[in-house]
Amino acid sequence: MKIPARFQRMAAAFKESSGSEHSSAAETFTDLSDLVKSFMERDYHFEGGDRCDDVVENEKDGVVSDGGQWSLSEAVGTLQKLIGGRESKGIRRKIEGEVELACRLIVEKPSSPGFKRKLMTHLRDSGIDAGLCKSKWEKFGRFPAGDYEYVDIKVNENRYIVEAFLVGEFDIARPTTQYAMLLKACPQIYVGKVEELKKVVKVMCSGMRESMKSNEMAIPPWRRNGYMQAKWFGSYKRTTNEVPTKRASLLEPPMPLAANKSIGFEALPLKIYHNCRGEFGRRHNNALKVSHLSAAFEEQSIGM
Repeated sequence: MKIPARFQRMAAAFKESSGSEHSSAAETFTDLSDLVKSFMERDYHFEGGDRCDDVVENEKDGVVSDGGQWSLSEAVGTLQKLIGGRESKGIRRKIEGEVELACRLIVEKPSSPGFKRKLMTHLRDSGIDAGLCKSKWEKFGRFPAGDYEYVDIKVNENRYIVEAFLVGEFDIARPTTQYAMLLKACPQIYVGKVEELKKVVKVMCSGMRESMKSNEMAIPPWRRNGYMQAKWFGSYKRTTNEVPTKRASLLEPPMPLAANKSIGFEALPLKIYHNCRGEFGRRHNNALKVSHLSAAFEEQSIGM
């Protein structure tokens, strides 16, 4: 297996500009290179069986007990430290409060199209430097291609990732009791630094993997740590463009139906007929005319 050659080809593909709006330069490329390298290392270990793959990931998760097995208490404890024991609580609490307010104002679910752009717009209207980030990655090994959108916030030199429903990213079918408890410890609204979110994702993916293996369910590539990490930590484009029309604004009510205009079409005057026959008159010289018999019926009906 030629790991260096494969790594260079994959890294070169991602090194290209991620777009005109924003391209994370050296920092993102370094993170992506490490991510791609970890993909290949896990693919290499995977050839020897799942056990080797699990040991490598569990050791990095920091949720392995003294007996070498995955531990719920260790996982919950690690998750609570990452979420609860964080500095700059004032800034985070302010952002979390604005996200909660936005969720009440936005009617759609967090998973619906356009929600995250509206969330970004609300945060920017509140004076927060928020952006909508779009990550995209190509198929590599057993990992399928994909894309993802998320909101980030820049405060001084710090970059925070914002998720209005983080726990939803780790929902699986038939979760074990232990994994259900881990899901309860995972926050719905999340605001955290990049390095913190990386650790949170590792903890959740390890629990997800253990739950699926306990139920003898196959673990798809898109549920593994490598794929999940690519959502937030790969190459991305960042935009601050708000919702295209004022009609989609969070603070303005939708325009009344009568005020809407048809673009590209000319409205024709509405002609009201007193009976069905008038609608089916004969055409003559490209004009719609009503037969004499129909006209007589109309006059008779009007005079009644």
